[in-house]
Amino acid sequence: MPEWNQQVCVITGAASGIGAGLARHAAKLGMALELADIDTRNLESLCESLRAAGAVAESHKLDVRQGDAFEEWAKDVFSRHSQVNLFFNNAGVLVDGKSWERSEADWRWNLDVNIMGVVNGIRAFVPLMLTQNAEGRVINTSSIGGLVGGGQFMGPYQGSKHAVAAITETLHQELKLEAAPISASCLCPGEVDTGIWESDRLREGNNELHSTEEQEFHDFVAGMVADGLSPDEFAARVWQGIDAEKFWIFPQSDFKSMYQARAESVINETSPLTMAEMMGGK
Repeated sequence: MPEWNQQVCVITGAASGIGAGLARHAAKLGMALELADIDTRNLESLCESLRAAGAVAESHKLDVRQGDAFEEWAKDVFSRHSQVNLFFNNAGVLVDGKSWERSEADWRWNLDVNIMGVVNGIRAFVPLMLTQNAEGRVINTSSIGGLVGGGQFMGPYQGSKHAVAAITETLHQELKLEAAPISASCLCPGEVDTGIWESDRLREGNNELHSTEEQEFHDFVAGMVADGLSPDEFAARVWQGIDAEKFWIFPQSDFKSMYQARAESVINETSPLTMAEMMGGK
């Protein structure tokens, strides 16, 4: 098991939810924290509480869609620490609703944050990590929704998270070709009690749903998320996967029967299953 004390942990989307849970767990392990988010009020509040508990924690306002800003932040982090041992490429948002009724702005916001945010993180941090002469791991946050299908009204979100999973698999293979001890993991959360279903608070405008079916689906899944793991319990499980040096990190594994049902549908060339069908009619 790695010794994390005094090593460096970088987290995007750190102001709340999964990112904040990861930050609190890293602080307990004695890691130095570099935390970024566009939500500066909640981010600074988190950093103040971490510092009050004795942690080393720096906050940085970052819109992950801005590649140049991401690269400048990475350089700033390395100017202070010379290495990054864990980089959680974690920032994410959610847009739901009928695919053809989502505006171009809705689609771009979801895809730019969830996909290009991860790409920008890879481009900013991996080149520097490859030169640091110390072990490091990039952990990209995908989702169970990035592995299974059948989520009606979830085109922007699931599409983005499928992309993150594929990008991370590619990154894993590419890093294996390098001499440096840098590796990658794909983190796939299930239901975690976060505010992702209220992502609109982070932008101008809102994601208006136009039908009863969409609103009922939104409320149902949002309720499942609210009843999910706490971010702190989730983070503890994430570190179990990191310590075991796993590529796929599944803090919740009860989705696997759904994934198997989807895979069999693909292999058998049948029409996509509904979520209820993948869940065995539950």
